Amino acid sequence: MIEGTCPKCGKHYFGWSLQNPRNQSCANCGSGLMILEDGKTPVQGYSPFTAEEYKYRANNPNISEQEKGKIAN
Repeated sequence: MIEGTCPKCGKHYFGWSLQNPRNQSCANCGSGLMILEDGKTPVQGYSPFTAEEYKYRANNPNISEQEKGKIAN
């Protein structure tokens, strides 16, 4: 049986639905759950609040060449 525990509020969740990332966050506080399967090593569950941050640069045609140089440095 899969068990999920919230590290912030301590709420417990049980069931196979915890395999799905959509169900790996606490409904009470939104934190990613600590997930155990048959008492084995815990896995940090997915939460949109703890997801990695992705940054990328988009080309902006309204920026002058001088401003582009300032941004690159």
